[in-house]
Amino acid sequence: MRAQRYINLNNRKHPLRAIAFDLDCTLTRPYLDFTRLRQQLNLPEGDILKWAETLPPQAQQEALRIIEAFEQDGVENVEWNNEAQETVAAVRALGLPLAIVTRNSRASLIAVTQRLKLTVDLLIAREDAPPKPDPACLHYTAKQLAVPIEYLLMVGDYRHDMDAGRAAGAMTVLLTNGRTPSWPVEADLVITRLSELLMYID
Repeated sequence: MRAQRYINLNNRKHPLRAIAFDLDCTLTRPYLDFTRLRQQLNLPEGDILKWAETLPPQAQQEALRIIEAFEQDGVENVEWNNEAQETVAAVRALGLPLAIVTRNSRASLIAVTQRLKLTVDLLIAREDAPPKPDPACLHYTAKQLAVPIEYLLMVGDYRHDMDAGRAAGAMTVLLTNGRTPSWPVEADLVITRLSELLMYID
């Protein structure tokens, strides 16, 4: 039986049974230029994946081709984010189940994990469940890991991660990578480096 772990959030100890990490700019070094992707798609703002779903078949096919090429570029240039590899190893040593929950395709997710030799208990891509900010992907994650959603921690670098976590009823940690977010932050904890997370786990 695993030892019970806790995380200190908002001056309280909360039971912690599993951690879901975002992929891009969380476990991997910031590289992808989403501004450039939006220019290619001619979409200044809004959810890219939801927008693509509304397109006529031919336009949707072209948009997905651009998105997949963008993701493939990310695969080919992927590197661990600062202190991410050590943080994952430390969390695994604590006996906590780990998931990666990303809006990326399953093909690009698997390719990244293979390149980084990154092993976790569960991989959730956009084909597996409605992607963030939809909370369904985190409910699916909690179910697959057999943990109550309120004992699942979502760690990510963007508002979609926090919105999905809050809506699902999970705990949330925002990783800023040292940058001030351009949107209102609603998270249980804000950290600048991934390794800071370990300071809050007992």
